This record gives sequence, C-alpha cells and structure tokens, in this order.
Amino acid sequence: MTPRTRRDALVARRESMGYTQESLAEKLGVEHSTVGRWERGTLTPQPWRRPALAEALAVSLDRLDTMLRPRAPMPRPRTRGSTDDAVPVRRGANSPDDLDHLVAHLKDQWHVLLRTDRTFGPRIAMSFARGHLAVTEDLLESAPDRHRRGLVAVAATYAASLSWLCQDAGRMPAARYWVEQAAKWAHEAGDELLQAWCVFRRGSHAADARDAAETIRLAQAAARWKDHLPSPIRAAIAQQEAHGYALAGEELLAHRTLDVAHEFAALHSSGEPRGHGAFCTESFLELQRAHFWTELGKPSRAVALYETALPSLAPAYRRCRGFALGRYARAQLEADLVEEAAHTAEKALVIAHSVGSVRTEREVKHTEQRLRAYPEFALTHQLRRILPAFSARAVPEPEPDGAFPVRPPWTRSDEPH
Repeated sequence: MTPRTRRDALVARRESMGYTQESLAEKLGVEHSTVGRWERGTLTPQPWRRPALAEALAVSLDRLDTMLRPRAPMPRPRTRGSTDDAVPVRRGANSPDDLDHLVAHLKDQWHVLLRTDRTFGPRIAMSFARGHLAVTEDLLESAPDRHRRGLVAVAATYAASLSWLCQDAGRMPAARYWVEQAAKWAHEAGDELLQAWCVFRRGSHAADARDAAETIRLAQAAARWKDHLPSPIRAAIAQQEAHGYALAGEELLAHRTLDVAHEFAALHSSGEPRGHGAFCTESFLELQRAHFWTELGKPSRAVALYETALPSLAPAYRRCRGFALGRYARAQLEADLVEEAAHTAEKALVIAHSVGSVRTEREVKHTEQRLRAYPEFALTHQLRRILPAFSARAVPEPEPDGAFPVRPPWTRSDEPH
C-alpha cells in the first residue's frame, strides 16, 4: 500500500480534533494499530464502528464514508508497447458487455449460495456471499437507471443471506447490520417479498435471543405481505410465529400455527426447493415441533419425535442436521438420557466445527455445562475435553480487530462504502 492511497482526509480530521492515533483508539476501544491501518487504507472500519467514529470526529456518516475512500493512485508513465506498467482499468457498470447477463448470473449464483450453506455452512458460504455482494455493489456504483432496481434487489438478496450466515457464525453485530442494509435495498427496489423476508430475518434474531413477544410480533408483521408471498416464505413465517408461541409456553397455539406452516410447505413439496424459505421442508418443520416439545417442558415427546424426524432430513441439509442434533442432545438430557445426550452432543459438535456454526456450538455448550452434574459418565468428560478443539469459532477472522470484509479476495477494500 503506497502513500498515495492514504486516507489523508481522515488523518487531517483526526488531527484537527486534537486526537493522536493512540487517543482516538482509546476512545473507540480499538487497538492503536487499527487506527493506523484505517488511515493507511489497509483496513476499513466495521460498519457498526462507524457511528462511534463519526461522533468522535464530529462528522456525519456520509462525510465519514467519503473520508474513508482513499485517493486513487496516479497513473504511471508507460513506454510505447509496454504492458507491465499498464494501469488496470475498472470497467464501470454502465459499459458492460452484457449487464443483463451479469444480473442473471448473480441471481443464479444465489441459489448456489443457498445449497452451499445447507451443506457447508458459513465456513464456506460466507466468503461466497461476500464476494458476490461486492461484485453487485461495484456494478451499482455506475449502473444506469434502467438496471439499478434489479441490481438493488440482488444486493438485498445477498445481504439478507449474509445476515443469516453471520448469525449462524455467531457474529450478531454483523448480522444486524446486514439485515438492516438488506431492508434498505429491498425498500429501494420496491420488492415486497424481500421486505417481508428482511422482517422475517429480524424475527430469527429475536427467536435466538428467546424473546417470545418480539418473535411473534415480527412474524406477524412479515405475514402482512401474505398476498404477495410464495408458499415457502409463508411456511417459514408461520413456523417462526409458532416458535414464538412455544417460547411463550402457548402449547396449543404453537402446534396449531406449525400445522399451518405444514400446509404451506406441502404446496411446494415436489421437486428441489429453491429460493427464500426453501429450507422449510416438512422434515424441518417436524424438527421444529420436536424443539417446541422441549421448550414446552415435555422432553420425552421431543426425543421420540427427533428419533423419527432426523432420519427423514435430506443429507444435503448437513448444517441443519448439526443444529437439530444439538437441540436433540438438550432434549435427551432433560429426559434423563445422560449418556445419550453426551453422545449426541459430540456428533453435533463435529458438524458445528465442520460448517462453522457457532449457533450449534452454543447449543452443545449449554448441554455440556449441565452434563457436569454427572461426573460418573465417561462421555461427559470426553465432551468437555474435545469442546475447545472443535470450536466452530475456528472460522478464520478476517482481521485482528474483528473487521468484517465484504470485498472479494482480489480487491483490497475490506468493506463496502
């Protein structure tokens, strides 16, 4: 990185506010080296750090975004006929060979992303999503008006998926950031399906936080677009509302609402499921019902249902299987099946590590902590011993301070502006 790409405006603003790199780092709670890298242009502040940075520098977020753009390098002189000194030309989105083809390709690749997530989880799928979202944003920077709406919808689609991947990887600040960004793009595109899906994604955050009222409220809010939603999305929204009722201890409402989800899922049961809500198969819904029985204090019923529902889950849904096994272990423990719980938790942990699912790892950790009350069982000691080595957090962090890159590996910018 040469001095010509320094963020000189950022340096000047810091100095004018009386900060050294050390004092600004202390105020923001980051390492001194992080501020230096921001200013050199080798690292971009995380999206969720930017409000605090803007406040410290007394600038608007828009002004901060401008300051974070490094100056473009000056072209180097070329000799006649030489090629090695040629300055790469970045082709704008208003002069592609075929922008319609690029948009169609990005849409097709999103379905590949969904399949990748099912089997390999965020460990592999996150870099896939980041790279394709970065390409979409590059195209958006100079897209002609007639293409912008379609590109914005593609960006919203990838951002919503990236929010989910961050959620599964245990990076909730990033998950919240990307679902809000997806919602903004969905609104700009005027895409009601995507707007509903963004509300659904926020509801999944509430469900993971065990906030019953918020889970129900957001599911019902997403369902307001029901006349414009395909059956897979309506199934997903209904099962989320049912989850909220289970968290609230409303047994009858939980199971009745899950039955509604089953009705929607049955409408798209033929062929390979595609698109938003495709995960909401009848097997998945029965695994949800098993989890509801655990939440409702009936773990024996949960165990019996897990035993029949897990074998019916398609092999491609490996990440989902790992999470279900984590919940199954909890149900077994609550049903006093201690050794079985330890064995199931170990299987869940192996998948969690493989796919990078911190959500699954948390389920296992919760069970492992409760298994400590049973020291007479050898499997409980084994689970405790292997837990650190199989941590799902082994998913490589992109930067030492936890920065969240979105640009593909062939660029140097770490986050979208």
